[in-house]
Amino acid sequence: MELPDKGPYDRDLLDKLPVGVIVLKDLLPVFYNKKYKNDLNLSEDRQVSIQEFLSFLDPSEHDRLLQIIEKKDYNLPPITEWRAKTINGDSTWIQIRVGRLDLKHHIVVVRNIGKLKKFAQQVSLTESQYQYLIEKAPNFIFIVKNGVIDYYNTAFVERLGYTRQEIDAKKAMPTFFVAPEDRKKIGQFLIEGKRELIKGNVEADNYIELPEQKAEFDLVAKDGTRIPVHALVRKVYLGKDYIIQGVLVDLSSIKELQEMKFDFLTLSQHHLRTPLANMKAYLDFYKKRIEKDISEEEKETLELKFLDVLSRNINRMVSLTDDLNDIALIRQGRLKCNLRGENFIPTLQRALEGIEFLLQQYRVHLIVEYPQIPLIVNFDRNRIIQALRNVLDNAIRFTGHGTINISLTTDLNNQLMLLKIKDSGVGITTSQLPEIGKPFVTFHSSQSGLGLGLFLTKQIISDHGGTLTVFSEGFNRGTTVTITLPLLVHPDANNHLNEDETDLSFLIRQATSAENMIIRMEAIQELWKIADTNNLESVLNTLEQVILYDRDRTLRNLASKFYSELIKSNEVNNQ
Repeated sequence: MELPDKGPYDRDLLDKLPVGVIVLKDLLPVFYNKKYKNDLNLSEDRQVSIQEFLSFLDPSEHDRLLQIIEKKDYNLPPITEWRAKTINGDSTWIQIRVGRLDLKHHIVVVRNIGKLKKFAQQVSLTESQYQYLIEKAPNFIFIVKNGVIDYYNTAFVERLGYTRQEIDAKKAMPTFFVAPEDRKKIGQFLIEGKRELIKGNVEADNYIELPEQKAEFDLVAKDGTRIPVHALVRKVYLGKDYIIQGVLVDLSSIKELQEMKFDFLTLSQHHLRTPLANMKAYLDFYKKRIEKDISEEEKETLELKFLDVLSRNINRMVSLTDDLNDIALIRQGRLKCNLRGENFIPTLQRALEGIEFLLQQYRVHLIVEYPQIPLIVNFDRNRIIQALRNVLDNAIRFTGHGTINISLTTDLNNQLMLLKIKDSGVGITTSQLPEIGKPFVTFHSSQSGLGLGLFLTKQIISDHGGTLTVFSEGFNRGTTVTITLPLLVHPDANNHLNEDETDLSFLIRQATSAENMIIRMEAIQELWKIADTNNLESVLNTLEQVILYDRDRTLRNLASKFYSELIKSNEVNNQ
């Protein structure tokens, strides 16, 4: 039975409470309400000992409670939190509130706060995750409190170039980081809200949130670089504090894009207008001449000249529109290359065949060094010719009355083909080198086109698994363009073969690039027959190219069959 006790408390009232209640007399339990008994799964008519009270607590908390009881310190802590166990044995937390009834009696209220603690932990975790995202956000995020910078994220440090110590030293001067011409406007914005608070126009004890405001201005980095930003800020009155919280979006890339669009419109207008003007001028001249009484011979000469002018200017316009179309394909990820393994030398020669007119026009002397062996590369012939002519066109136009040296070699490990195009022209300054290959970027007033040539060339070479680098020692020191492409066949792979009919390089070219399907099939079969330990890797690479890129399903299936057989036989030999 429960201990008979007639203390200063109402048992019926305590039994109706939705929380567990314990009454202590001389720091020993003398009454438990129904809620507490239900929590402990105790019967109504049984005496409850201190040990049963302890059973509700986590074992790690027993000593803590016993020390309090044994001390008989009647000034118990009013609120404490304890690790505890539920009826099912699950871990939880309880909150104990203690109040004094008289000199001998204490009332203890027990609440299960396990869910609250868990929720608080989740909220704390969520807050830390949001804090991480804010801290690492690429935009500038800040809080200004009463005119002083109260918080700023990592973007301020990384983009402005100041250390946190340097920024902290300027906390009381938020406009220090603003461009001089914008400081007055920003300063007035920062202080006007505080003035309203001082004047009493805003109730100081309320929470007031004003609508968002927007503005654009420049920040100034430590090195003097200007960073255009779009500001989205909100003013908040919190008690006696005037707070401005906001985000500054870096507009540098957007401004750069806008400039590129403007450059594109300007350049395209100029370069498309020029050929149209040429054609119109010559058409007007031809029309006036025709209106006069001229001989048939002179008329025929004029017609030929007019057709020549018309053809050259139309080709120029087609070239410009083709470049623009390729740019669109690159942006959409649709610029495709149909790769085939073949000797690179004839393709280089073909690219050089189309520039004789330019060489004569600019009086440029061309020196070309070819290797003595074929260099088999996996490439798209038309795209590579387009890339080479872009590079050669620039080299010729910027050389003028000079020399261009072209050399075709391999790297030290015979893994890459190296094409070097070195001119003796105007060169490129060190500051301009990082800008090379960007669209709509030109460095010389005499350059024709939209500044897309090297951009397209870089993309084409990259799609072939190669690299394009540009080097110059400075103005009037010439420029060297180096193009690398991975070799499909080691240059020495066919040295052991003497007969032209079984030449490995010849068979690879036939298998991957012959126009006739029968010739490609015969070459694939011959490659399979001559495959041995000396050329196995080259043969397998060639079969892979057929499997991946050949449009004919029969040839792909044949190559797959031979590929599997060669792999199996090689594994057997290695065993």
